[in-house]
Amino acid sequence: MKLASNLICMLLLMSAQLVIPSFTYAAAVEPTGRDTTVSTSYDLSSSPSNFNIWTHETGGYNPDNPGLWGRNNWRCLSNTSPSTGQCKSGEAKSSQGDWGTAGTTTIPTLFTEKRTGLQAVINLEGYHIGNGGKILVTSADNAGAGSEQFLNIYITAAELKKIPVGGIWEGTLALDLWQWSPGKKLASWTGHITLHVTDNNNQQIYLPEFGEAAPRVDLNMRPLPGTGGNQTQMNGAATIDMCLYDGYGSNSTSFTLKFDDQQQGTIQSNNGYFSIYSDHGDVNLDSGRIDYYVKMQGPDGKYTSVIRGEDLVIPDIQTARVRPVHLPGIPQAVLCVPAPLQLSTKTMDINSKQAGHYTGHLIVNFTSQL
Repeated sequence: MKLASNLICMLLLMSAQLVIPSFTYAAAVEPTGRDTTVSTSYDLSSSPSNFNIWTHETGGYNPDNPGLWGRNNWRCLSNTSPSTGQCKSGEAKSSQGDWGTAGTTTIPTLFTEKRTGLQAVINLEGYHIGNGGKILVTSADNAGAGSEQFLNIYITAAELKKIPVGGIWEGTLALDLWQWSPGKKLASWTGHITLHVTDNNNQQIYLPEFGEAAPRVDLNMRPLPGTGGNQTQMNGAATIDMCLYDGYGSNSTSFTLKFDDQQQGTIQSNNGYFSIYSDHGDVNLDSGRIDYYVKMQGPDGKYTSVIRGEDLVIPDIQTARVRPVHLPGIPQAVLCVPAPLQLSTKTMDINSKQAGHYTGHLIVNFTSQL
C-alpha cells in the first residue's frame, strides 16, 4: 500500500506539471516621435564620459508585417546646415547608399553659448541596430528588415572637449523617422541638448591695465595745497580696473571675494582698512605704516566698502553687466564682470609718517558659485 501511494503521488505531480502552459506573444510597437531634453556637466580640464542623447530607442515594430517598420530609418532636416544636425535628409528612398549600409553616422551639430552667443559645431555620432548589427542612422537595415530597429545617438568625450570656452552651450538635434515602403515620414524626433561646461583652470581676476605683468599700484601720496609753501597734510588715492572671469560664461549665480593684506609689525590694524609699510623704517610704530581703504563697485554701479577678511558676495551674476575681453591662454573672447576698485587714504599730517618708500600687498581671492 505504501508503494502504491507513492506511485499515485508521483503520477499526480507529473500530471500537474504537464498542464502548466507557456506562451510568448510579440506585441506591435507603434512608431512614435520623441521630444527629449538632456544635459550634462563637465570641466574642460577633466576627461568627460561619452554623453548619450538617445539610447536603444525603438523605431517601431509590427509582428504581422515585420518588413513594414523593421526597415525604418532616420533622416536629418538638412544635408547642408548643422543648425539642427547635418546628415542625409528627405525620403528614405531619395538617394543612393541608404540600404543596408553598416557603420556609424557623424552628425555635425551647432551649439550656441547662452550668454555670449559664441557658436561651435561639434559632431554627434549615431547608429541604429537590429539583426544586422550597427547600421547608419540614415540607412535601412536589409539584413534585419524584419526586426525592430533601435536608435543610439551620443557625443564622444573627444568631441565634448572641443567646446572652446566654459559656459552653457545649447544645441538641437532634429531627425525625422522614415518608413522605407511606402516611403513616408512617420514622426519627428527632437533632442534638446545642454552642455554645462566649466573652465576652472582659467577662472581669474583680470586687471586690464597690467595684462600678464605683476600689478604694481601707486597710491599717489601727495601733499595738499597750502599757503606760502606751508604744506603740512597729505593723502593718496588710486583706481584699479578689475574684471572677474568665472570660466562659465558669466553664468554663475554669484561671486564671492575676500580681501586681505600682509600685516607687519606688532600693531594690528583695524579690519576696516589695509596697510602699506615703510621699506626701511620701523613698522612697529604708527609712523611706519600708512593705512588705506578699499571700495569695490558692484554690477549695480554702487560702491561697497571692503572689510578685510570678510566675504563680499556679488549676487545675480546672470543679469550683471558684462564686457568681452581677451584673456591669456583662452582662444576666444570671453565675458567678465567688471568690479573696479577704489583705494584711498585719510588725510594725515606729513610729519606723522617716516620719510621714504612704503610697500604692501593687497590680496584678492575670488570664487564663483554655479
